[in-house]
Amino acid sequence: MKQQLNGIGCYDNTRIYIFCPAGFATGGPEALHQLGAHLIKQGFNAFMYYYCTPDSVDVVHKNYEKYAVPHVSKLENSSRHIMILPETHLSPLFSLHFNHIRKAVWWLSVVNYYITQKHITDKYRNKRFFKLQNFFGNFPIASFRWFKSKKEVMHICHSYYSQVHLLANGIQPIGRISDYMNSAFFNMVDEDVKKENIILYNPKKNDEFLDSIIARTPNLKWIAIKDMTPVEVAYKMNKAKLYVDFGYHPGKERMPREACIMRCCMIIGRNGSAAFKQDMPIPEEYRFEKKDEEIPEIISQINNCLENYDIVKDDFGPYRAALYREEEEFVADIKKVFIKI
Repeated sequence: MKQQLNGIGCYDNTRIYIFCPAGFATGGPEALHQLGAHLIKQGFNAFMYYYCTPDSVDVVHKNYEKYAVPHVSKLENSSRHIMILPETHLSPLFSLHFNHIRKAVWWLSVVNYYITQKHITDKYRNKRFFKLQNFFGNFPIASFRWFKSKKEVMHICHSYYSQVHLLANGIQPIGRISDYMNSAFFNMVDEDVKKENIILYNPKKNDEFLDSIIARTPNLKWIAIKDMTPVEVAYKMNKAKLYVDFGYHPGKERMPREACIMRCCMIIGRNGSAAFKQDMPIPEEYRFEKKDEEIPEIISQINNCLENYDIVKDDFGPYRAALYREEEEFVADIKKVFIKI
């Protein structure tokens, strides 16, 4: 796929401000802290800029103190500097307080962008002459039509899925930077643990489709990954033979990667990033459409993974190996996007 790689020019005194929700721990905020930490390692002046959300508790979540990225409460509005915005927090694009600073959106998720923009649109929908005013850009709604008119706003992909989506909407990204799995999780891999006929799933990311599969397999042991610490998740994954996920995969999800690292076989849907081998390089026979007519074949493949685990697990070896290279590729991708002048 054609992809323009101009990069972002950075001077010696350029400050890179990374916007991040305060005191909030999910995959997105961790990726933002990883970016800040590695930019600093590469000699850039990177800072976290925290904004509050309804879920915010402290400023710096304890999980991310280890990244030791300094944070600021004010930004210098200068064209020398750069702000990096997650796709769920785009209001600074419309602020006069930041009218000079260069701006880049890091598309950590596609689905979450649409959820956020819907909330913003609903907020203004009842305003008088909404459609007309919105057409002329009178509301802070970062639609793709608006993005196409703002060539100065740069876009960085996180997944191949987000790259495809941006290009389909007429947006040319300047590069792609994914993230990498926390080293602490690799340290919890225990290959001496005997695998059992356990199937893991994430109830927060699945729906009635998986519920239907579970209902048809009462003889199998399904365990929901819910309200567990990272250590508890690792313990279950070390024992389980299979991880099943028919969620919407807004980006490169962490739980499927964790399961693969823990030597679980995988059965995955074709939604979001899971549809692309570039984001999830597993054999196609373990990837299914969310259709009722597919369920018998899915159940057959579930039984195959459990009964023939010692053979089937090798099908996921290439994906697991790729996960061990993620940090190395992350560093290389940063060097392609952030260019020292």
